[in-house]
Amino acid sequence: MTSHIAPVTERFAAAVAEHAEIVTDTAVLTDRGHDFWGVGGVAELMVRPHSGGDVAPILALASQFGVAVVPRGGASNCSGGMMPSASRVLLDLSGLNRILDIDPEHRRARVEPGVVNSVLQDALAPYGLCFSPDPVSAHLATVGGNIIENAGGPHALKYGVTYNHILSVDVALPNGDTVTLRADDDGPDLLGVLIGSEGTLGVITAATVALRPIAQVTHSLMGAFGTARCAADTIAEIIATGVVPAAVEWLDRAGIAGLQQFYDTGYPLDADSIVLIDVDGTAEEVARDQAIVERVLRARATEVRIAEDEQDRAALWYGRLHAPDSVVQSGKGFFIGDVTVPRDRIPEMQEAIQATAARHADGLLFIAVCGHAGDGDLHPTTFYDKANPLAASSLEAANNEIIAAALALGGTITGEHGVGTEKIAFMTQRFTPVEIAAQRAIKAAFDPAGILNPGVMLPEPSPEEPDTSVFGAAVQAALTGGPHPDPDAALTTGTRTDIAVNLGNLSLVVGADATVADLNQHLADHGVTCAAVPTTGQHRTIGEVVATAAGDERAGIRHALLGAEVTVTGTATPARFGAETMKDVAGYDTKRLYIGAHGAYGPLTTLIFKITVTP
Repeated sequence: MTSHIAPVTERFAAAVAEHAEIVTDTAVLTDRGHDFWGVGGVAELMVRPHSGGDVAPILALASQFGVAVVPRGGASNCSGGMMPSASRVLLDLSGLNRILDIDPEHRRARVEPGVVNSVLQDALAPYGLCFSPDPVSAHLATVGGNIIENAGGPHALKYGVTYNHILSVDVALPNGDTVTLRADDDGPDLLGVLIGSEGTLGVITAATVALRPIAQVTHSLMGAFGTARCAADTIAEIIATGVVPAAVEWLDRAGIAGLQQFYDTGYPLDADSIVLIDVDGTAEEVARDQAIVERVLRARATEVRIAEDEQDRAALWYGRLHAPDSVVQSGKGFFIGDVTVPRDRIPEMQEAIQATAARHADGLLFIAVCGHAGDGDLHPTTFYDKANPLAASSLEAANNEIIAAALALGGTITGEHGVGTEKIAFMTQRFTPVEIAAQRAIKAAFDPAGILNPGVMLPEPSPEEPDTSVFGAAVQAALTGGPHPDPDAALTTGTRTDIAVNLGNLSLVVGADATVADLNQHLADHGVTCAAVPTTGQHRTIGEVVATAAGDERAGIRHALLGAEVTVTGTATPARFGAETMKDVAGYDTKRLYIGAHGAYGPLTTLIFKITVTP
């Protein structure tokens, strides 16, 4: 059966026919219009580009005809980020799935956006290399999807999220222009803004990704704990030793029991929480790190297990890695949450989630929590009986309470799933009006006609939002290679020199006018280091270092920056982008604009960085 097509869409389809396969079959549109979880809609038609070079002409024609375009990759997102409808065209990128080049010598690969993560990993394995992002959905998720969602995964603790492994992307902008954004570009970090933008700013047509060697040895450990507090304190103590585990995963009592209904996980059913830990590296490094981790675990855990071969490791991790499958197999109604808090606030977050479950026991079955404890990223998964008339209101109330608790603990509304359509309502709780307005200006600079993935991420405009046209013009100038930085622009507000180290979270909050010399001394006094803090130019302020970042200093800042408090240019209004959370994909990653921007977006007041314990 062929879908009904509006006249303007029909004219668009005729115009793009030389660039793409046109699909109008309703059954196909229905199937491709929904994500893995069944969320989505039905587009008027779908286009499958013949090549990466055909994407830009397709978008140019969409802009010309005023047709909204919804990009589709592996459709594994968990936030309702792909919502086609009768007035929209679905741009299916899954056919752009070639691995264009693997360069083992320089540890990089060039791929099209539709390459599935696990397929890339299989192709890299013979070279002893891997692409670090390893979401649980790797068998479905594409590299393009990893980039526009800034995917993480269990091993992001040690190796970082997708942002940390993208060297460059070729992008087709909504007006049909093309641009290549690189990690080492001078000026503001536009690549960082595009990463995690949920398909709303541009369509990636190719990417060059950084690779790393597969660890020679990986051992796994499991600790069972009587309380969430004990589990969290144990994680903090392990990290405080200077050991950086490859992964630290969390399952609470409800999660353990829920998994056991479908798989014989072997996890202790009497534990309040279990923590799964990977240590990897050379044989010598693993022996050293495992001994330290095991010592800490045995001092605190009620049970410790160690897996030193692949069969035992697979058995230990089986339950955690199959958690999404068990959710679907349960046959119950479910909602998978995604909040991140500073690592040292995990116990309070866990307590808040279970208190929420108790308050709404009449409408919900239970809330199980799993997640990436090393990053403070938790996935409270709420189960309910679809026939229960109280379920819908209880689910909404519970989700609202969990989000509110995360924000109250200094966290964020999403650590890796994204905002999509699911969490738009919470954007105004996470961000102030000027922060929303700045993000709206970013969207307008990339997509002035608003045709790309509309209705995703940003809430409806509010009269409280100030005019950020000056900010937006600066974004547009950077995107088009516009004017050089103003040498008279203020780099910092000149008001903050305080320095605070949080050893429990391994984060640093520092006034932008603190000198590099004072900062290095403070870090040394606390036995920690920060990749963003240089060892030369001691007289400079850290704000100056960030605002003028280039070369190696830029690379260190890109990997360490968690947040920035600023005054938004043209508004005289303070704003904060980012937080003391290790993961945060709420909204556009606006703090990235301030790296190497020479004050173009306003002066810096405070900076937040991740730190590491000095070995």
